[in-house]
Amino acid sequence: MTSTKNHFATNLLQLQNRIKRDSSSYKDEFSQTYLNYESTLQAYLMKPAKQNKQLADLALFLSHVSHCFPDELKQYPQQLIDILKRYATVLNPDMRLTFCKCLMLLRSKNLIEPKPLFEIFFVLIKSQDKQLRKNLFEFMLNDVKKIKTKQKNYKLCSQVQQYVFTLTKENHPLVAKYSLNLLIDLYKKQIWNDAKTVNVISQCCFSKITKVLALALQFFAGKDVEKEAESESESEDEKTTQQVLLGLRVGKKTKSRKKRTDRALKSINKDKKKKKKNDGLPHFSALNLIYDPQDFAEKLFKLVETTNEGFEIKISILELISRLIGIHQLFLNNFHHFLIRFLNPHQREVTKILWFSAISSHELTPPDTVEPTLMAIANNFITERNSTEVIAVGLNAIREICDRCPLAMQEDLLGDLVQYKTYKDKAVSSAAKSLIQLFREKNPQMLHRKMRGKPTEESITEGAKIRQYGEFDAKSYIPGAEIIDLDNQEKKETEKTIKIEESDDEEGGEWVESESEDEKPKKRKHSEDDEDESSEGEWVDVSSDGEDDVDNSEQDQTKLMSLAEKEERAQKISTERILTQEEFKKIKIEQMKKKITDKNFDKKSKNRTIKIDSDLDEDEERLKNNGLVPLSSITYINKKKAHDKESRMARVKEGREGRDKFGHRFKDSRLGKTNKEKLKTKSFQMLRPKLNKKHKRSFKEKQMALKSSLLKQKKMK
Repeated sequence: MTSTKNHFATNLLQLQNRIKRDSSSYKDEFSQTYLNYESTLQAYLMKPAKQNKQLADLALFLSHVSHCFPDELKQYPQQLIDILKRYATVLNPDMRLTFCKCLMLLRSKNLIEPKPLFEIFFVLIKSQDKQLRKNLFEFMLNDVKKIKTKQKNYKLCSQVQQYVFTLTKENHPLVAKYSLNLLIDLYKKQIWNDAKTVNVISQCCFSKITKVLALALQFFAGKDVEKEAESESESEDEKTTQQVLLGLRVGKKTKSRKKRTDRALKSINKDKKKKKKNDGLPHFSALNLIYDPQDFAEKLFKLVETTNEGFEIKISILELISRLIGIHQLFLNNFHHFLIRFLNPHQREVTKILWFSAISSHELTPPDTVEPTLMAIANNFITERNSTEVIAVGLNAIREICDRCPLAMQEDLLGDLVQYKTYKDKAVSSAAKSLIQLFREKNPQMLHRKMRGKPTEESITEGAKIRQYGEFDAKSYIPGAEIIDLDNQEKKETEKTIKIEESDDEEGGEWVESESEDEKPKKRKHSEDDEDESSEGEWVDVSSDGEDDVDNSEQDQTKLMSLAEKEERAQKISTERILTQEEFKKIKIEQMKKKITDKNFDKKSKNRTIKIDSDLDEDEERLKNNGLVPLSSITYINKKKAHDKESRMARVKEGREGRDKFGHRFKDSRLGKTNKEKLKTKSFQMLRPKLNKKHKRSFKEKQMALKSSLLKQKKMK
């Protein structure tokens, strides 16, 4: 018995395994080990700066078996916390990490509350141990996630959340930074994604600690719309159903393996249901959850005027202010005047400043505050002394500002800008033409008569309705819904498939589809293939042949309808039906077609084909920016790309992606032809020289060939 105890004293892992199996039988061995731990600990605290391997093993052993003896180890967690509080700065780094791991084990066994554990961990974060800080942060992040998702203890989670909120106001830079990092990561993981968390993060934008300020500004930079990349990588690492079933086919079939497979399949199905449920939930941007955006924007503007931080911090603050103004349509009159001082082609990050001017302009912005910005851009960027790229960027910025605030443009300034449509450089002329196209839609009266273009169907309906400042055009119907065929949709819904089963054995049950008498295949200007292409963001061909005009009587009627009849039909369809996504795409394409087709389209341009691009990529980019204009719309320059060797080789390599190696032949014989098959398709003139060589040999030639072969055989012997 004594030899067994001595053996367990030297082999703690074996004793740990035995205690987990049968704790009552090894209580004496545990008591002896615990006494050994206490004596070793008292000796170690005399010199805490040194490492003690024996004490580290004993502490980990007690943490592993703490759930087996909860009464004996009741004071053990508090003892570790007191040691870390008292000797936090003088402890050996390895021993300090070991004690923290012991506390993590106790928390995983739910033997210690999270709040006192977080308190001691944030005290240890002040230490100059980077690896320790990383381990503590990852544990706190996973622990909060476990409390919210698995344990579903919302009361405990709110207590921890409130404690972390108070830590963001700490003066110590490491504590404030890691507490803010914890809030941001939990928001991105959809754990603490409420408005209270966002507003606590917003208060960090006024922190005196530069790193905390930069981290909070980066959070509001619009990168929180998409879910975290880590969650996507975790889902990719998970096994699929097919992989689990294939793993069962290999090896010996046992009941335990079958049970493991069933559990794995059950967890996969559960994760799929959970993911499907979460996909339907709306995800709001952080800027939409701020309590008082007007007050927040005013405080930030005051900060950027008085701060002594670097230029990068000022640019981040200006970006946040401009996003707030654009999303919430705020009034900040001095903001545009403040940006004018930076509107210089040689200014650092000038494209971003132009972007700020564009996204901070909206329909409710007073035109008097935006007009000086347009004049500054025109005077500093759109001049002959600047390069063509600078002129094109300036025209793009004016176009995007006028798209949101068209009343700020003066007629004299517009007349000067549109003259660049005949400029020698393509980038400048394209930017000027896009500005002309914008005012054809917004206010064609400001353009010269020859630049207004042909009157389109949209310009006839919307041209007379030039909105003044603060005026809204709210419609009670979906514009363009008149193209939906209401009667045909009702007929399709009434069709049913009926199964008739006869009792006679000679006649089996047959499927009969009831068809309406009036139902006939009709040709549409938008075919099904075209609708599929438009859903993928590709070009859509809208043809206007004479045959289509004969067969497509329904759309002829919509074209012949007056404006009042179209509005009445659109209102009827909008109120009586729920439109599908395909119908919305069809309406969008029809509305885009109205912008480019003139009013006499059916009479004069019978053999014309119109191509419409749905621009889904730009819509997705605008969605990521909360509906704001993307930066690429200002920096894009329609310029001929360089044709040097590097660019040409890059394009060649892009074309090779997804293709097989040149000269590679597949094993499938149907993909290639043999030489005999190729001979059948060759012309006779190519085969004549070859056929002449294959003439019949004479007797003399055969005799000479036989003689030479016999001589060769004789030499071989």
